[in-house]
Amino acid sequence: DITEGGMNALRESDAAFCEVHTMPVPREYVEKLEAESGKKIEIIGREEVEGSILIEKAKDENVCLLCGGDPLAATTHISLLVDAQKAGVGARVVHNSSVLSAAAGKSGLQPYRFGKTVTVSFWRENYQPTSPLRLIEKNLDAGMHTLVLMDLDKELGLMDAKMGLGLLGKMEEKEGRGVLPEKVVVLSRVGYPDEKVSWGEVGEIMERWLGKAPFCIVVPASLHKVEKEYLESL
Repeated sequence: DITEGGMNALRESDAAFCEVHTMPVPREYVEKLEAESGKKIEIIGREEVEGSILIEKAKDENVCLLCGGDPLAATTHISLLVDAQKAGVGARVVHNSSVLSAAAGKSGLQPYRFGKTVTVSFWRENYQPTSPLRLIEKNLDAGMHTLVLMDLDKELGLMDAKMGLGLLGKMEEKEGRGVLPEKVVVLSRVGYPDEKVSWGEVGEIMERWLGKAPFCIVVPASLHKVEKEYLESL
């Protein structure tokens, strides 16, 4: 949900935009924000955020840019902030929660035991990366959990968690070794009323209904007693 500070910024704006490239925001939620704020919100993509449209408009108007999660968790938004500063346009960031922190809480795992976050990308004929698996392996070797984000493609949409797990399996085949632990956590729509947390063996998880996108996966390292008790209670 939007914070009180975020809603105040929206209400005070002359022009409002919602960026849906780094994190999809349901249309019905945008409409809810419009009704509560009395502002018309224009949906924009990566091209508009990385272009000069927002900064040029902000030279004469109070512009509000909405996005899912915490604004500065995405490099796209950091770049926008830097460009605004270079153009002499003032900017204020209203922070919110992010899946980078919420995933740990929702899975019952200790936040300081997470290593580098990885993203599983859609495979294409000439692009089949295995680097996510190698990073997961490094984290596991260091006793660290891994947050695995799902790819978002303009044409293919949001990657499903089962596809993400399937691609990790293909990476294992390509690398010629097993890396994933027996059990994983799948998180669906964290922060939404219909969020869902699933824990179990990979093969079993692939047979379950896991909820709706957006998804993320947590690959756990060896579990602390309390972490294990929480997951086994799901």
